[in-house]
Amino acid sequence: MSGFHQVVFTGELKPGVNAEQAAREFAAVFKIPQEKASGLIQDKREHVLKREVDDANAERYREVLEEIGLEVRIEPAGTPPGGECAAGVAPSLDQLGPQDQALTGSAAAAGAAAGADPSNPYAPPRADRTPSRPDAEGAMTGPHALPAGHGWLWLKDAYALFRARPGTWLGAIVLIYFLNIVLSLVPLVGGLVGFVLGPVFAGGLMSGARELDRRGVARTGMVFDGFSGPALQLALVGLLYLAGFLLVVLAAGIITVAIGAVSPASLEAMSSNDPESIATAMAPMALLLMMLIVMALVVPLLMAYWFAPALVMLEGMGAVQAMQASFRGCWMNIMPFLVYGLAMLGIGMGFALAVGLVAGLATPMLGPVAPYLSLVGALLVIPVIVAFAAVAAISQYTGYRDIFRHAG
Repeated sequence: MSGFHQVVFTGELKPGVNAEQAAREFAAVFKIPQEKASGLIQDKREHVLKREVDDANAERYREVLEEIGLEVRIEPAGTPPGGECAAGVAPSLDQLGPQDQALTGSAAAAGAAAGADPSNPYAPPRADRTPSRPDAEGAMTGPHALPAGHGWLWLKDAYALFRARPGTWLGAIVLIYFLNIVLSLVPLVGGLVGFVLGPVFAGGLMSGARELDRRGVARTGMVFDGFSGPALQLALVGLLYLAGFLLVVLAAGIITVAIGAVSPASLEAMSSNDPESIATAMAPMALLLMMLIVMALVVPLLMAYWFAPALVMLEGMGAVQAMQASFRGCWMNIMPFLVYGLAMLGIGMGFALAVGLVAGLATPMLGPVAPYLSLVGALLVIPVIVAFAAVAAISQYTGYRDIFRHAG
C-alpha cells in the first residue's frame, strides 16, 4: 500500500459469526450505541468506516474489525463505496462525535488493552501484535447461562461454518471414520484405543473450527492437530470417559439386580451368546428399566465430556478441570440443550421420513430397476449423513464459543 487509504466494511460477516454478537462487540469496541452498530451490520451494504488513514493504521483497523467478525477491505482513499449509509444509522467513524469514537482512539479490545491513550480519542489504533496466548480474545469468561433459543443458534452457526468449507469438513469426518474402522480391526484393544483417541480427533476439529471462524481457513489435516497440541490431556479425557462409561454399565446392572428387575440367573443367561436365552432372561419391562437407568447415569457423563475437547485444546485446561467446566456449562444451560437436542432429533427424523417416503413412492413406479436405483439413492444419502455428523461436531465448538466466550 502507499498513500492514504480507507477501510470499507463489505456488508458481510465472516462464516459462523452471529450478527447480534458482532454488533455487541462492534458497539463495545468502538464506543458507539448498539443500535448504530446493529444498523450498520444489518444494512448488508458497503460502508466506509474510516477515511484517509496511512498503511499501518489501515492494517490495524482491518485486524480489529476482522477479529470482531466483519469482512473488510482496504482501498485507496476516495474510492466510492458500493452502498450508501442509511441516514442516522451507521455514519462513518470519522463522523462520530468524540463521545462515540473509539477506533479513532483504538478500541476497548485493541485500545486500552493495546496501549492506546484513552485521553486522546483521535489517536491511531495500536493493536498488540504479541498476544500472550493463541486465543486473541483474552481470558475465558464463562460458563454463562443463556436463553433457550441459543440451542438453535448453535446449530445455525455450525451449519454456516460447514457451508463455508463443506468439502473440507466432509473429508475430515470421513477421515475420522476411516481411522476408527482401521483401529477397530486391531484385536482386543482396537476399540478401546479408538475410544481414547476420540477426544484427540475432536480437539483437532475444535481447533479447525476456530481457525475457520476467525480467519476463514480450513484444512482436512485439522483432524491431526490434537496430536501436536495437548495430546496427553485429550487422551486422558478419553480414558476418563471410557472409565465413566464402564462404571455406568456396572452401576446400571447392580441397580437393576438390586430392585429385582433381573435375577442373578437371568444375568448368567444374558452372558451367553444365545439370542433366545438373552430374550428370555430380559423381560421387556426389565429391559426398558435398565435402559432408563443407563440413560439417567450416562447423561451427566456426556455433560462432562461434551465441551472437554474444546476446553483442553482451545483453553489449555487439564482433562479433569475441562470435564468439570464442561459439566457446569451444560448444567447452567439445560434449556438451550433441550432445544438443541429436539432440533437435532427433529432434523434427523425429518430426513429419515423424507427418505422413506421417497423410497416407498418410487419402488412401485420403477419396477425391476428399483433395486439398482435404491443402491444409487443409498450412496447419495451417505454424504448427507456425513454432513449431519460434521454439523453436529462443529456445534460443539459454536456451543463452547457461546457459553464460555461470547455471552454477556
